[in-house]
Amino acid sequence: MRWAAEHYGRAVVVGVVLLSLLGATAVALWCPAAWSVGAVLAAGVAWWLVNGPVEGAVLVELAPGRGVTVADLLVPPLAAVAAAAWLRARRRAAAHGLGRPAGAGRPSR
Repeated sequence: MRWAAEHYGRAVVVGVVLLSLLGATAVALWCPAAWSVGAVLAAGVAWWLVNGPVEGAVLVELAPGRGVTVADLLVPPLAAVAAAAWLRARRRAAAHGLGRPAGAGRPSR
């Protein structure tokens, strides 16, 4: 029984982190902003830390016992999609004159 609790506990953590990564990417597409790209990157780091049980085959061995696995390849495309959505939204806003005013955020002298 103890093994089952430990095994399913890890599975739940992996599932929650995977859902947070996918959810953060969906939020980044729906509301492209720097903070949403940061959320995708944070969830991506968490994914790299917990994806051990679902890693799959080692694609590139970097050192004995270390390498890039199939599960590791999930984060870069999602981060790129989130960053591309944010950059596209910034370009659109700048093209329509909706960007921040030149002096916004700077204290006046």
